[in-house]
Amino acid sequence: MISDNTYRIQRLIIYCFVLFFQVFGLFGNINLIVLTIRKKSLQSKYGYILGVLASIHSFCLLYESINMTFATFYHYQIRRELCFYTMFPYVFAHCLQTGTVWVLSLDLLITILFPIKSRRFYTPTYLSILFFLPVIYGVISVIFGFIFLDNAVLSMCNPPSSLHTYANAIWYCIMMIFTILTVLFYSVAFVVLHYKQVHKNANVQFLERMCMRTLKYLIVLFVVFRFITSIILNLLHIIHVNREVVSFVENFNAIPAMASFSQNACICYFRSSEYRVLLREQISKISPRICRLLPKSSGEVSYLGNAIGLKPISALSKTMTVGISKRIN
Repeated sequence: MISDNTYRIQRLIIYCFVLFFQVFGLFGNINLIVLTIRKKSLQSKYGYILGVLASIHSFCLLYESINMTFATFYHYQIRRELCFYTMFPYVFAHCLQTGTVWVLSLDLLITILFPIKSRRFYTPTYLSILFFLPVIYGVISVIFGFIFLDNAVLSMCNPPSSLHTYANAIWYCIMMIFTILTVLFYSVAFVVLHYKQVHKNANVQFLERMCMRTLKYLIVLFVVFRFITSIILNLLHIIHVNREVVSFVENFNAIPAMASFSQNACICYFRSSEYRVLLREQISKISPRICRLLPKSSGEVSYLGNAIGLKPISALSKTMTVGISKRIN
């Protein structure tokens, strides 16, 4: 049995990381949201999805303050009933962000496979269809949370611990399906781009090589922060590991989760020269000092800016290949 002293040390370690990612992640996500609202060039399908993801991640980061409040100021036994009533909006948002990452990968794959047709899709209808399954996932998780709600004593209050063991297993199972599909879609997109790179002319190969570099970066980050942790937790449930051990692992899983909630602006900044310019311009208006601390653009040209909807800057912009490069690199 894990002692109370161990749980106190655990909470201290976890919430030190959470506090760092709250400050770092909220600053990046809010800047990303404001930039998407301000710049019409970013208001593409991909840009809207990225803006939605940044908004959900900001909500999740803010909601972690409630977890810290329970751990710091609540000196009574934490009961699941109270925890779940407090946490169920976060449970829904967590499901929605998992599904939104999947939506990003699916949108990317659709754009690569059907570069001309995808640009003609009516955006509200297209996004409504893509977000249908993530919303259903969130609704199912919350409903099962209410159905199987009990009043067990918890060591910490967070989304996984707020769910009964059965509802928790369903939550992780659906999460694993979404994460596997996300890795699959990114991988297929990578293979298709590799094939196009081999069979196209030199200019097109350069553009698609830039695409593949960013895509590899996205895949690695997703696998490290979400895929591996999701697989581990599902395995612990499948082999029926002691519930205390599972809870211990779930609590520390907050650290990679917070990291994934904070990475959106970083990916845009470091993988897109166009996005980097816009972010530096916006941040300089808020605080010139912070702007001076940010790394300046590298010598390598990136096309993620086109991927999220920035206006084309190449003479090839009217070709089908640049139609692809406008959405990913």
